[in-house]
Amino acid sequence: MSFRVVRSSKFRHVYGTALKREQCYDNIRVSKSSWDSTFCAVNPKFLAIIVESAGGGAFIVLPHNK
Repeated sequence: MSFRVVRSSKFRHVYGTALKREQCYDNIRVSKSSWDSTFCAVNPKFLAIIVESAGGGAFIVLPHNK
C-alpha cells in the first residue's frame, strides 16, 4: 500500500478576488522581448513599465495616486 504525501500549505484554501475597475490600469501593452528582462519597477510613489513599441526602449511611468 503506497501513501501519497500531500505537502501542507497555509495557502491551500485561499482564493483571490479581482480588484475594482477604479483600482486597475487598463490597456498597457507590456514588452514581450526577452532582452527587456525587467518589465517593471516600483517604488512608494511610482510604477514604471516597459511597453511594446516599434522603435524599442519605450517605457511608461505611472503615479500610484492616479
